Amino acid sequence: MKGKKKWRLTKTLSRRIEVRPIENEDLKYAWAAYKMRGLAEIGMPAGLAADQFKREFESFILSRTHAAWTTLGETKKGFLPIGFGLGNWGPAERFIIMSAVIWLPWASCRNVLEGTIGFFNVMRKQLPIIVFTHEQHKPLYEICCMHGIMHRIGTSHSMGEKMAVFEARK
Repeated sequence: MKGKKKWRLTKTLSRRIEVRPIENEDLKYAWAAYKMRGLAEIGMPAGLAADQFKREFESFILSRTHAAWTTLGETKKGFLPIGFGLGNWGPAERFIIMSAVIWLPWASCRNVLEGTIGFFNVMRKQLPIIVFTHEQHKPLYEICCMHGIMHRIGTSHSMGEKMAVFEARK
């Protein structure tokens, strides 16, 4: 196949993807992910019992983020949460900076791709979003750019490492 690959939003999002604010019923999926070490990247301490985890996770969401969403998608076990998006307001509360995008351990590569594109496609229509991403995750956001829902706005070196910076297109 020669030439430039054509990415189509309708094709990528042909399976159902849903994005909604995080709810109490999502806690059981967060607990399952925690037991599989899927929440280690946000600093959840290891070895918590279920009730301790509930308190710790709720405290984290309420005190360290301004907004939290759940992305649901088709998995082998049905239509389930496949990831969480956590954001904080930027200066003057004009845009959201994504502080974490967490993909749950049972999310396949296809779920991650569809979920990322679905999440940012929905959210870009609601509010401006900026994403700082590590080099290993940069190709995923470049695919969002190829779909026309994001564009790269630069590189940041101020967080102790080189990070690509992307902005969701309105």
